[in-house]
Amino acid sequence: MVASSCYPETGPTIDRILDTLSDSHRREILYYFETVADGPTATVEEVVGRLEERVPDRDRRELTTAIHHHHLPKLESRGWLEFDERSGTVRYEGHQSAPALLEELAAAFATER
Repeated sequence: MVASSCYPETGPTIDRILDTLSDSHRREILYYFETVADGPTATVEEVVGRLEERVPDRDRRELTTAIHHHHLPKLESRGWLEFDERSGTVRYEGHQSAPALLEELAAAFATER
């Protein structure tokens, strides 16, 4: 069963949010901005440093490459943040629909059918 067939109006957005949140590195980046960062802007090095603390078994160079070339661009394409490659800065924007959609999703799973 596909979520979008169950929830034709919100399914595609829920699918995108769940896909975005399905990776632990992306969740750590979002968690960093939501709870640790001093403000909405950080350098890529600050983000990598935080992830390096939380995921100690990854080589820093590999982690930096993955964050720089995969995770930050994906979060940017999904509207969660702005990533300026030239300056190496990340500006967190959050996702205005995420809290409501995640609540709706939790309620859908909690509802007995």
